[in-house]
Amino acid sequence: MFGVIKLKEFAKMLGVPESTVRTWKRRGDIPEKCFLTIGVTVFVKEAEAKAFMGV
Repeated sequence: MFGVIKLKEFAKMLGVPESTVRTWKRRGDIPEKCFLTIGVTVFVKEAEAKAFMGV
């Protein structure tokens, strides 16, 4: 299984408001494959996000 974190925690790690990450997601600045939505809760797949960010 892969690790996931809540969108809010991901935004905190980046030092930006949660709304900014949601905007980046909506605009496609961060690939959809980095996210997992269950119901109305959005999670960030840690491995995908780190790969995208080059970390």
